[in-house]
Amino acid sequence: MTAISLTASKSALAASLYSVTDLGNLTGEAFSYATDINDSGEVAINSFASSFFYSNGSLKKISPLPGDNQLSVTGINNLGQVVGNSVSSNNFTGNNPFLYSNGITQPLSIRNAIPYAINDRTQIVGGGSGLGPFLYSDGIVTSIGTPDNVAYGLNNLGQVVGFLGSNTGFLYQNGQTTNLGALPVDQYSVANDINDLGQVVGSSGFTGVDDGRAFLYSSSTGIQDLGRLRPTDLFSVGAGINNLGQAVGFSGANGNFFAADGNGLRAFLYSDNTLYDLNDLIAPGLDAGFTLTAASAINNKGQIVGRGAVNGELRAFLLTPTSSVSVPEPISGFPILSFGAVVTLFAALKRQPHSSNAVIQQKLQVNKAIT
Repeated sequence: MTAISLTASKSALAASLYSVTDLGNLTGEAFSYATDINDSGEVAINSFASSFFYSNGSLKKISPLPGDNQLSVTGINNLGQVVGNSVSSNNFTGNNPFLYSNGITQPLSIRNAIPYAINDRTQIVGGGSGLGPFLYSDGIVTSIGTPDNVAYGLNNLGQVVGFLGSNTGFLYQNGQTTNLGALPVDQYSVANDINDLGQVVGSSGFTGVDDGRAFLYSSSTGIQDLGRLRPTDLFSVGAGINNLGQAVGFSGANGNFFAADGNGLRAFLYSDNTLYDLNDLIAPGLDAGFTLTAASAINNKGQIVGRGAVNGELRAFLLTPTSSVSVPEPISGFPILSFGAVVTLFAALKRQPHSSNAVIQQKLQVNKAIT
């Protein structure tokens, strides 16, 4: 198999500079992270104690379902609808999936399941105990796989991606499930997100996410190994993708993906065949003190959300493009490779998709899967 470098050119590339908004500071807590963002810049945020809906500079606290006292949020669509799961820590009887819309938390007609993504048709996907990956549409829940599988993302065409019990990612469309395999030599993959063009991001590794490499897949080009930011990095993870084909995620050597000091972790942007450290793209004076450790989602306007380290705390952030400038191509020593005729995707590291602790379960949901 021939590997073709996509980053051989040393010319400067056009890339955006960003300002940083400290969403975690708004929560008033020392731990928070953003899971998803829509095209209006509305964001779903988790903290240890609560979950929030961010819009136009302010936070709204999302209430658990009646009888529950904990919750976490996972996805948001362009209607401002948020999905997540709610539990009672006093008398745990299972994860209770919900839809938050117009300030109201409503239960879904499914029990002991976790929803991970919602599209603009209010279709929802996730994983359920005894049900496996599910598609929720118009009040009807359909199992689209076996109980040891889980769905992490879907687009507005109803294409679904996720993780098979055989330790590889899948693409589901029109009633058919395709096993996407893994990068050459690898034995593990997970599909994390899919855009409306059918492009998929995730991670492929020899044993799991913690030795994996972020990838971009499409049916026309096959799989691309997006590489890692630095020669010393042990893994990289593709977490989110927009309709422009821009992908975000993180790369590093620290197995604690939620390290408050940010040691060994860096958020990345993949754009124009180049992998950028997002910390290098912050406009001068607009970094808000952050070390950006992981990016979880990017909208079609180029806004990015995730988490970062600030004064020993882990906080949710929002990046907003301020300009488009010429940025020197990164010198990482890791060319981005394109491998023809190989297909793949990403899943969860040590994930128990139906964990009894909703808050911890979704705290480790960085890329809609990692726990």
